[in-house]
Amino acid sequence: MDIFLGIDIGGSSIKYGWGNCEEGLQSYQTLVLQRKNRDDFLALVQEMFNNVDSKIGLNNLKGIGMGMPGAIDKITGLVTANNPNLPFWVNHHPRELLPENCNIPFAFDNDANLMALAESYTQKKNYVIGVTVGSGIGCGIVIDGKIYHGAYGFAGELGHICIVDKGLRCNCGKNGCLEAYSSGEGLRRRLALKNPCYAEMDLPAILAIKETDNLVGDYIKQGQLFLATALSGLATCLDPEIIIIGGGAMDLGLYYIEELEREIKKRLPPAHSIKLKVAKAINGNKAGVLGAIKLIEDKFNSKEE
Repeated sequence: MDIFLGIDIGGSSIKYGWGNCEEGLQSYQTLVLQRKNRDDFLALVQEMFNNVDSKIGLNNLKGIGMGMPGAIDKITGLVTANNPNLPFWVNHHPRELLPENCNIPFAFDNDANLMALAESYTQKKNYVIGVTVGSGIGCGIVIDGKIYHGAYGFAGELGHICIVDKGLRCNCGKNGCLEAYSSGEGLRRRLALKNPCYAEMDLPAILAIKETDNLVGDYIKQGQLFLATALSGLATCLDPEIIIIGGGAMDLGLYYIEELEREIKKRLPPAHSIKLKVAKAINGNKAGVLGAIKLIEDKFNSKEE
């Protein structure tokens, strides 16, 4: 049986596992990045590869797929200069993270793209908008079963659509981005501007008071409406079969799928509104790893054809 390694690099952890699309994951692990700096990050990557080598042997892998945050230049393969989740990993190529003298077939992509690819495969849909709502907002677009990158690799940056003219400053440096209003971190930052006490609360604590705190409730409703508005515009342009929404903040109950679906559909042309589905992601935290395996397996299979 062919075994592929999937790696999902995030701002606070590295998730990885091996297996293949037909038989699923044989193993899945998470390593937590305790301190956000280059040295600790590289040490954690090394620990991950050491673990894989000790368990199954790197030489037994058919290929390696990797996803990571940040926009990746389609031409150079470099992570572009704006990467707030891993600010120390910019203008670098993902291949630099592989062990020295590693000649295993390798493929990489943005983490949100791989979430969309995994959900597209699992939910058997070929035209997909996949969205992750967590500390930020990620988006991947799948067209005819393949990730759509655009001309330069920057397609799918839904979180950085300007939703409020001259609005709040986003971590990307622009003002009024969807991420500044509809992400978990965006919600917390907006609340903290009104009252510093919110700055000490994590998202579960904030969500625990959404029914009793009017400001929290109002900001969540606004964030949900902004997200639905942005997605309806994207769906109007791209005509997907399905919008799949996941991520840590959604798992905690930040927004409700049924309400998002209603708000999105009422902003679409009637013919599309009838056909479009809005659904929750079903792969959870494993989506990035599964998408990475799917990516490298597809690349490997295409060479064999």
